[in-house]
Amino acid sequence: MNKFFLPFLPTILLRDQFTYHPTCSTTACLVALEDYVTQYLESASFVRCLLIDYSKAYDTISHSNLFKKLQSLHLLPSITLWICNFLTGRTQSVSCGSVLTNWKSITASIIQGSGIGPSLFIIYSKDLKPLSVHNTILKYADGTSLLVPQNSSVTPETEFAHLLDWLKNKLKLNTSKTKEIVYHRPRLSRHIIPPPLAYVILSK
Repeated sequence: MNKFFLPFLPTILLRDQFTYHPTCSTTACLVALEDYVTQYLESASFVRCLLIDYSKAYDTISHSNLFKKLQSLHLLPSITLWICNFLTGRTQSVSCGSVLTNWKSITASIIQGSGIGPSLFIIYSKDLKPLSVHNTILKYADGTSLLVPQNSSVTPETEFAHLLDWLKNKLKLNTSKTKEIVYHRPRLSRHIIPPPLAYVILSK
């Protein structure tokens, strides 16, 4: 189902996403990251890379937020309606021995294993962009890499605060898997290399 739905998505949605569509892979994402870092180091002494992970991203996607983002794409009304109908009206309960809880409505998740789920995640994360054109965000599934060179007009701290604000989309940061890497030119003085972001230090 996903391969039939992808052609309806605007190409711009796929530019920073390296999974869930043809010709993209882990290798393609790593090559792109290395290429950006190499270009940045031509005019900067170092590049800060924040590797961001979300907790149970696919299970916490808000249906109401997703529907709003679907409507902003101006897809064929029949497609948007079909997706909304597919996700709504679902319920769940918990069984323990002979005890069954009351049925509750499911208002989040993209139903992992469904053919259209990957495309819906691409749509959900489409509006996560860097504040500065000098910085870069690369996405692979629910993982996000933020690249900020030394001479950027927006600091990593500001970009990271912007990302945390974006998480109000109902996603939650996985602090145990969020790490920072500093790429730098050979033989660069350690006094020039910046310390890790305070938030990343606290999350260790």
